[in-house]
Amino acid sequence: MKIKLYQCGGETPISQYPLGLGYLKTNWDADVEIVSSSKYLKDCDLVGLSTSAWGVREAVDLSTKLSIPVVVGGQGTLWDGLSKYPFKNVVLCEGEQVLNILTSKASPKVLRPAFFEDIDAIRFPERGECGESIPILTARGCPFGCKFCSSRVFWHGVRYHSAEYVLDEVWYLLDRYPRMRELYVMDDLFIANRSRFEEIYKLWMDAGLNKRLEIRSFIRSNIFDLKIARMMKTMGFNRVRFGAESGSNRILKILGKGATVEDHQKAVDIAVQVGLPVTASFMYDVPGETEEDRILTKQFIQRNRGKMRVEGMYKFQPFPGTAFYQGEDLMGIDT
Repeated sequence: MKIKLYQCGGETPISQYPLGLGYLKTNWDADVEIVSSSKYLKDCDLVGLSTSAWGVREAVDLSTKLSIPVVVGGQGTLWDGLSKYPFKNVVLCEGEQVLNILTSKASPKVLRPAFFEDIDAIRFPERGECGESIPILTARGCPFGCKFCSSRVFWHGVRYHSAEYVLDEVWYLLDRYPRMRELYVMDDLFIANRSRFEEIYKLWMDAGLNKRLEIRSFIRSNIFDLKIARMMKTMGFNRVRFGAESGSNRILKILGKGATVEDHQKAVDIAVQVGLPVTASFMYDVPGETEEDRILTKQFIQRNRGKMRVEGMYKFQPFPGTAFYQGEDLMGIDT
């Protein structure tokens, strides 16, 4: 069986293949090809689409136009509206384990099998061609429950690769990509499991990887402290990023962030203290946001000018799987 995979929504990965599709390519025992454009979705027996909420319109459009059976997965499948469109299957789980179901003519349209208990059993993903910066996932999901984020719902909590698995994959990447200079950790929150982070730190330093690679990843302001910052700097982190969302504590409470503006400021100050470049992302048009809240956000950014760089200013969207979602039709999402 020939299967072609495609990422909807116009996302631009830093590797040739998006990691989600790369995992399918190495974990499916089939003839799997990842394509960069929907125009290549032909001459195959099955099309697999991965989509976030932003890519739902493209996924639906392809399901109606292609004469080949189409399956869809990814966080966009949290929108139950997809089930009314002509997909062969809507995959509400980790795709690595469903190939046999997808190739069955009698498979149910919506698939919800159990998630992997041990994600160390999953093979490393195929990334295709890469530059000097290589992406990696060392965990699936997030332990926190921000009301605007669907990650915890989609992944059913959080599961971590062991420190040993992470180091094995790093060595595999160094062998596969000799030009590699930076490891981009794409986890929702790399430092969420402190004991595992400390295990990775020890293995990393013992192996001398701090002399070979730089790293970047996401942090969270209310669990980022001086000890972690110093460890990250020693490991070779060239920058860290956190979701600040707002400079207003009132808005942070509405969002269920579990962190405060004071936490944000402390995180920025700690990063500056150890010489670790830090960036932050923000939201606008949050439900209930006032002009005063917007001013507070601007003031937070202004007083940290020269210490923190803004990396993302996003319009709030109520996505399925979040506390803010009220049944909105994702076909009308503002892209």
